[in-house]
Amino acid sequence: MNIDLDNLNEDVVYEAFGVDGNEGEALNDIYLELFELIGREGMLKLFKYFRGDKIDCPMRLYRPEFVADLAKQTTDRRERAKIARAAGYTVKFIETILRKRREEDESEGESE
Repeated sequence: MNIDLDNLNEDVVYEAFGVDGNEGEALNDIYLELFELIGREGMLKLFKYFRGDKIDCPMRLYRPEFVADLAKQTTDRRERAKIARAAGYTVKFIETILRKRREEDESEGESE
């Protein structure tokens, strides 16, 4: 096995260890899952940048404030509900954010 320690990176080690085609035997379980999900390059990129870190992936992709901004563009409650549900939130939660913003805006207007 010939490993150039002066130019060591994940790709070099992957090739030197002969992992290509033997991922099931060589990779730790989570990296095997990532390999199967996003491929070799994506898995190695995640390994390089996040190894040793715990990554917590929230249930929702979008921030509630962003969804509230989208919902604010319509006054139709059914459309707001569609927007909220598509993002994984309830319309009640999104409307609570909008109401809090209105209250904050009103209180700021009074203090000026």
